[in-house]
Amino acid sequence: MSALPPREFARAVRDFAVGHDLLPMGAGVIVGVSGGPDSMALLRVLHEWAAPFRWRLRVAHLDHALRRNSVVDARFVRAAAGRMGLPFVAARTAVETLARRRKISPEEAGRLARYSFLVRTARRLGATRIAVGHHADDQAETVLMRLIRGAAGTGLSGMAPARSLHDPLAKPARRILPAVTLVRPLLGRTRAEILAYLKARQQRWRTDPTNRSPDHLRNRIRARLLPLLTREYNPNIRAVLARAATTLAADESFLEDAVDRAWPRAVQVSGRRITIRLVSLLRLHPALQARLLRRAAVAAGADPRRLAQSHLDALARLARIGTGAAHLPGCRASAVRHGVLLRPVPLGL
Repeated sequence: MSALPPREFARAVRDFAVGHDLLPMGAGVIVGVSGGPDSMALLRVLHEWAAPFRWRLRVAHLDHALRRNSVVDARFVRAAAGRMGLPFVAARTAVETLARRRKISPEEAGRLARYSFLVRTARRLGATRIAVGHHADDQAETVLMRLIRGAAGTGLSGMAPARSLHDPLAKPARRILPAVTLVRPLLGRTRAEILAYLKARQQRWRTDPTNRSPDHLRNRIRARLLPLLTREYNPNIRAVLARAATTLAADESFLEDAVDRAWPRAVQVSGRRITIRLVSLLRLHPALQARLLRRAAVAAGADPRRLAQSHLDALARLARIGTGAAHLPGCRASAVRHGVLLRPVPLGL
């Protein structure tokens, strides 16, 4: 895909946002900006179209405190927001401390901290949308990463252009607050197009050296696996993967509607204790059984990002056998009379 002239690039992003109803007229929008190329391109494009759509943009930046000079990124983003005349909000979080406390990777801790900050900022300022800079290459990387980790179905449908987002670090009692809508206006554009747009606009950006670290699976996929697939198997592999994710997302939407209809008969909910009625479950098509089991596990506290097909297979096996228990990331399943009981497993504080 050849690079678009800057004005055409901005129009393409606008059309994607309008076509997917990502940013309604007059919406209050929190733009998550790290200072990297993706978020800077997102900010520039949204600023170009803010006046005709009456978007009320605010720039938000979270310092993860992982690098000695990370404060420079915050200053860079603050200056960019100032030149555009946009309000700027910043915070600093010790991500490594959060990772140790929760016994998760710094990558995952950074993701949780970032989304928590963005949701809290949106609620405090009355914004209904949070815009982030994920793009088509990110989509391809996400599909491959989830495939390698054993995902199926919903996991392989990749990132949606829009989804509801709650504060992932909030206490359970606070999770009943209304969700904010996370939107990805750049999801239809490639990294090459983004860089070409920034260069044409003479827009500088910051480079995070951790994005090149081979310690992270996504970085290895980006630097090694995708170039290999592009060079030796299909030069359009990124577009193929992104298109497959879109197709799977449509299929998943249809199947999830069927799960909605089956849920009241097959599941009993008591707080975060979820009981799956075996007779109703086994009447469903296997494709719907798997999706209902996944939804029940997530409702009981399972982490959807860590919930692999192997976990769902163990849950289905438990339902068939009718005895024993299974441990899932974030919840525990045990066989009970005529069904399976799912209960949350407390996370580290």
